[in-house]
Amino acid sequence: MPFSRAGFDFGLRHKKGWLGVSAPIFNRLKKETLRLHTNKKRFHHLIIIGQASPFSDSIHSGSLCDHGGNISINIIINNSSGFTGFKPSRIPGEDELYVGGIVSLTENSLQKNNITHIVSVLKYDFKNFNIDWKKYKQLQIEVDDVEDENLLGEFERTGAWIEEALKGSGKTEGGEEKEAEGDEEERKKGAVLVHCAMGRSRSVTILIAYLLRQYPSLTPATALAQIQQSRPFAEPNDGFMAQLQLYHEMGCPRNIDEQPKYQRWLYQREVELAVATGGRPDWVRFEDEEEQDGQKGDGKEREREIRCRMCRRTLATTPYLIPHIPNSKPTSTPTSLINPQTTPISSLPPSPHHSTCTHHFLHPLSWMRPELDLGVLSGRLECPNQKCRAQVGKYAWQGMRCSCGVWVCPAFSLLKGRCDEVTVGKRVEAGSGGAGGIRLPPGMRGRGSTVEREKGSL
Repeated sequence: MPFSRAGFDFGLRHKKGWLGVSAPIFNRLKKETLRLHTNKKRFHHLIIIGQASPFSDSIHSGSLCDHGGNISINIIINNSSGFTGFKPSRIPGEDELYVGGIVSLTENSLQKNNITHIVSVLKYDFKNFNIDWKKYKQLQIEVDDVEDENLLGEFERTGAWIEEALKGSGKTEGGEEKEAEGDEEERKKGAVLVHCAMGRSRSVTILIAYLLRQYPSLTPATALAQIQQSRPFAEPNDGFMAQLQLYHEMGCPRNIDEQPKYQRWLYQREVELAVATGGRPDWVRFEDEEEQDGQKGDGKEREREIRCRMCRRTLATTPYLIPHIPNSKPTSTPTSLINPQTTPISSLPPSPHHSTCTHHFLHPLSWMRPELDLGVLSGRLECPNQKCRAQVGKYAWQGMRCSCGVWVCPAFSLLKGRCDEVTVGKRVEAGSGGAGGIRLPPGMRGRGSTVEREKGSL
């Protein structure tokens, strides 16, 4: 029975050839029970008891991470031998919440734990699955266990569904729907099983999102720790953990589709995909035309303005600048310009102290539209003042390296040699100084005075 230590791909040899199956983590595999499953009819559930051969005996093929080896099989038990499934793990707390893999989806296991609702977080055809589905309600989220999969957009739907399921199943013993009678306390509470393939990443992510939604005092880390009390190997992949963190930072909103951070995150995914394939996104998100996240403050924060040196036209203000700290050594790791800014500009060292930097990096702004609408991968940025049109910067969807060594991708840059930086003593609210906070020329502003201090040529 060959296997790959770097992944989850296994195969069983039988008369008709190799049968692909999948399994949990095997990097700690010694003398222990191996649990595998496949959607093939020949082996639906398998328990394989055996021993892995030493890694030194593995056979290299293909990539450096692809090693094949052998497992000596002592016992194989399949569903035809009376296999009853693996027990799902109950999440500590008052709610009847369970997490498990697809192998826990059996009549015996479901009935033993009084499961009434099932959330399936995987791509799988349950049409021929050996379960009496009339007894249960199911919600299926068809996603893969990969870091760039979007589960964030499903958190509200699954959270609301689980919340309603736990309140009461509203079912008779035969599985038929009926109206709940009496007070809510008298309703028979539901029990929810959330499962994926292995009960490790996707299902755990959905459960963490539900816990964050219901219990604001929790964080993604503390919610995961709570689940790991009953399921120690629960561990969402890094991409899902980042989505949970963003969900928590947004306050677990019920209207997630309308959140600026979520919209920016979706756009970032599009940009990353386009850049990875050597192109550019089909559309450009101009930050000064979008709703900005509310920023708390006492109104006394300093604000930076970047102005064209030739005509003094304001090109960018604090909310749209992307801070980056020069590296001591050049790096090829991209710095994304689309991620929400979490560090206030005023708390960062002023740019004149960064003598090695020759760029102000910023988000795409509406005055760049004529150039970006050309659809090319890179080009010049000119001052939007029609009487000036001086070159003030450049852009590259595939990224560029700052003179300080930081690699930024995609990159929209204003050259410090072509611009001046100004510190203003009062923040201008969005809408009062042009689109999204871009300040209008002095002659077009209101009567309110603003104290300004030139910081000199950069």
